[in-house]
Amino acid sequence: MLGRRQRDSQVGFAQQLFVRTGCVTQHLMSISEKSLPCSPSSSSSSLSSMSVQEFDPLLKDLNEKKQSFRRNVVSLASELKEARNRLASQEQSFVKETLTRQEAQMKAKNLEEEIGRLQKRLEHRNEKLEASASTAEKYLMELDGLRSQLATTQATADASAASAQSAHLQCLALLKELDEKNCSLKEQDDRVIRLGEQLDNLQKDLQAREFSQKQLKDEVLRIEHDIMQAVAKAGVNKDCELRKILDEVSPKNIEKINKLLVAKDEEIAKLRDEIRVMSAHWKLKTKEFESQLEKQRRADQELKKRVLKLEFCLQEARSQTRKLQRMGERRDKALKELKDQLQQGGGGASAAESQNFWESSGFKIVVSMSMLILVVFSKR
Repeated sequence: MLGRRQRDSQVGFAQQLFVRTGCVTQHLMSISEKSLPCSPSSSSSSLSSMSVQEFDPLLKDLNEKKQSFRRNVVSLASELKEARNRLASQEQSFVKETLTRQEAQMKAKNLEEEIGRLQKRLEHRNEKLEASASTAEKYLMELDGLRSQLATTQATADASAASAQSAHLQCLALLKELDEKNCSLKEQDDRVIRLGEQLDNLQKDLQAREFSQKQLKDEVLRIEHDIMQAVAKAGVNKDCELRKILDEVSPKNIEKINKLLVAKDEEIAKLRDEIRVMSAHWKLKTKEFESQLEKQRRADQELKKRVLKLEFCLQEARSQTRKLQRMGERRDKALKELKDQLQQGGGGASAAESQNFWESSGFKIVVSMSMLILVVFSKR
């Protein structure tokens, strides 16, 4: 604007100068035309009536004016030439300035278009960054939820480990008690075996006594038969004496033998009763011990099953905690990569790099991990 004003002022000054020079030339022409009648041919007729002394100062003044006018005209012509040259140079500079202005306007227009494109790209980039920031915040919230779930699973795993430890201690105590029961059962079995041996010995003794009693009866009958035969052979007199002796001796022997037999029978009956009672008692004891042993075996099997279940649950909880820890580590790595990529994108990455980011392996891993976590929670 300042250059245009200066240029307009210079053009106006040149026009005024040109007008002034034109006016001056017209004035000089009029003066010269007026001064021409005062030539020497006309003055020759009027010299007689005027004196020369009156025209000398006027001529001098006129000559001085002419010389000064000439000098002024020369100076004005030189000024006009300079003004024309200056005007031409100013017109050239004006043309150059217009060209440069047009170029600058074109450049400014191109820059405005480029700025508009960059603004649109920046807005698109900001939208993508906001979307990625929202997804990152969502992933961070999911990661916090996973960490809380990991803490709860760790607590449940610790509780299950403590319960498994207590169950293991209970199993050890029950195994110790079972060993004690087995030792007592072995002792009872040894006692039963000893009692069985004693019972076998008593039965053998009873059989031997019965056999000896039978032999004794057979021997008494044989002796009586021999005596009867001897009496029959000896005669009638002796028969009477022998019969008296036999009548005296045989009833006594028979009574003694009967008493002995009754006593032996009573002893045998007592022994049989004792044997029956002991056998029944030991049968009951053996049945009780067998039932206790069966109960202990069942309890042992149940405890073993419980221990196996607890160990399996503990292993599963540990495997789940390891999986969750690995998933958390992968998620942290993916989020770190996501943050790095977001920071790199905020530093001035291009749109192609942002598209490559959305198609990158880290983003795919994060999405797949989130889908896997959702599937696991839906299964639970």
